[in-house]
Amino acid sequence: MDDKKYFLEKLFELFHVYGVKTLTMDDIAKEFSISKKTLYQKYKNKEDLIHEVLEFISNEAIDAVKEVQKKYDCPLEVLFVSGSRIDEITCQEKNAFVFQLIKYYPDIFHAHQKSISGKVSVTVKNNYEKGVELGYFRTDVPINLYIKFLISLLFAVDVSPIFEDEKDKFPISIAMKIFYLEAIVTDKGKKRLNELREKFQKTEFLKTI
Repeated sequence: MDDKKYFLEKLFELFHVYGVKTLTMDDIAKEFSISKKTLYQKYKNKEDLIHEVLEFISNEAIDAVKEVQKKYDCPLEVLFVSGSRIDEITCQEKNAFVFQLIKYYPDIFHAHQKSISGKVSVTVKNNYEKGVELGYFRTDVPINLYIKFLISLLFAVDVSPIFEDEKDKFPISIAMKIFYLEAIVTDKGKKRLNELREKFQKTEFLKTI
């Protein structure tokens, strides 16, 4: 546990494989070859551990998105390239970890939603402001509300039964991002968006969009 980053990354992997309910404090102590007493000296219960893992992964993902923003000049492209990290922290990637988190630790999940929503909002708002400077995004839209719409959709779509038929066809999160972009782009931005569609058309990324 001396290497905090390694500990939290490894724990996140274990939660993904076994789920937060299934993985016990005993299991965690054995995995890291420490006593349960040592583990409880650091964390008073598993809920505290889950909180810290979620916060750590969220910060790591946001930092990764910021690096993408530095690398790409186009704010539209940033949304696509950094999409997988945003999907991860908004729980688009459904697995035992997410399912058990929602079912057995709803308060923690909702707190995570609120926390990460604030972080993603700041990142997306910065992306929007850069797009405005480049003439890609309109200035006459209630952008704060639109960003909330986008984040709410990213959180909600995978727990809704009405999207079941679409889930096997293409990444719904990509469709939602395009839906968001279509609402805010200028004519110049629309042209750039179409260029990006063509760019990614040969990949599974946007094949059916």
